[in-house]
Amino acid sequence: MHYGEPFIDELIAMMGNFPQIYADIGGIQVYYPREYFYEYHLKKLVSAGFGKHIMFGSDMILFPELLGRAIEVINEAPFLSMEQKEDIFYNNAARFLNLDAK
Repeated sequence: MHYGEPFIDELIAMMGNFPQIYADIGGIQVYYPREYFYEYHLKKLVSAGFGKHIMFGSDMILFPELLGRAIEVINEAPFLSMEQKEDIFYNNAARFLNLDAK
């Protein structure tokens, strides 16, 4: 949950050793300047090869008005392909939860 932030390097090491670990970005993407979040958080996880283990999490119970902004941060990430965005928003969680593809 919350992808171990601020311990990104430690998370990457753990994910490398334990393939069952998935990371939830948990809404924290709206609290950092966008370019900083992209470069030092999201892009770092994707570049390390863990794009199939990142899950979107809104975590917006107290601030539901930020949900749209949290979605935008992922949708507007210039380095993510459409497939990677679909993975983050749905496919990775579906695989983690063993949901039927139907």
